[in-house]
Amino acid sequence: MRVGAVTVGQSPRSDITPEIAPLLPGVEILEGGALDGLGPEELEALRRQPRGEVLATRLRSGQEIVVGKDDVLPGVADQIARLERSGAEAILLLCTGSFPVMASTVPVLYPEAVLAQVVRAVFAGGRLGVLTPHPAQCAFQVKRWGEVVPGAVKAVAASPYPADAAAGLAEAAEELSAWGADLVAMDCLGYTTGMRDALRRRLERPVLLARTALARVTAELLGL
Repeated sequence: MRVGAVTVGQSPRSDITPEIAPLLPGVEILEGGALDGLGPEELEALRRQPRGEVLATRLRSGQEIVVGKDDVLPGVADQIARLERSGAEAILLLCTGSFPVMASTVPVLYPEAVLAQVVRAVFAGGRLGVLTPHPAQCAFQVKRWGEVVPGAVKAVAASPYPADAAAGLAEAAEELSAWGADLVAMDCLGYTTGMRDALRRRLERPVLLARTALARVTAELLGL
């Protein structure tokens, strides 16, 4: 069985697929990236003038890049089509941004929808903390999550990509703890299970991680 994984950055996502693979036993993960094949000048142009919703993602080198959703949509569509032709029976979008339904003959799983439904199922009200990679995303995240759940929402920025990511996550945890978050959603595929576990220990509150929620729902869909 083959499953496609499309990043809005560059593939392979060696920070994601090895961690979700154990949750998809017997599945070959085929990868593609919206920015695959772009050179330094093209990447710099995208970084300099992002169009549409701001998305933080990762290059093949491990470097973070912030791009606009409108700039990556054609590449995402092309990669979905390519992975379909390669025999993928389902395709995972490795980004929690708000995306339109993409044309496909196989199921495409959108982490935004998966994470929102999981949070909605377990959050009865109170204070929802949202972890997001870039400060420019915070206002949008508060609005988006405020439409998903009852109660107050606070978004805090902490990128999972820099070498000192642990320090930024610790600061975010302190801020969410002081605010009194009852539940935290880690709203980026770049956050790891190690980051989730560290955040949970600091907060002593439930923490939901986008990448594992996506993989578990995919496993259920495929009957694994």
